Amino acid sequence: MDKDPETRKLLEKILSVLKLTNSKVIEEQKQSILKNEIKKKIYDLCDGKHTVNDIAVEIKTTQPNVSYHLSSLLESGLVLYDDVGGKKYYFKSLE
Repeated sequence: MDKDPETRKLLEKILSVLKLTNSKVIEEQKQSILKNEIKKKIYDLCDGKHTVNDIAVEIKTTQPNVSYHLSSLLESGLVLYDDVGGKKYYFKSLE
């Protein structure tokens, strides 16, 4: 994700509109995805301060396992990331 504050503000506004117009569908999708315990733990750690490796250490699993589950969270749009100095910091897109 671009670090430009204006781009981030625009994306946040777009997500807000989508959230309002599709809130029920989004919430159903979110609940379905987060039924998986590992995905839920990973999602909970997506606060903009954790990389894949940080998350793996926190939940005591491997980096490939976290990457696998993060890919579905990214595809669903529940999680985005900031690329800072070559490291990706993951954050929730809908909160």
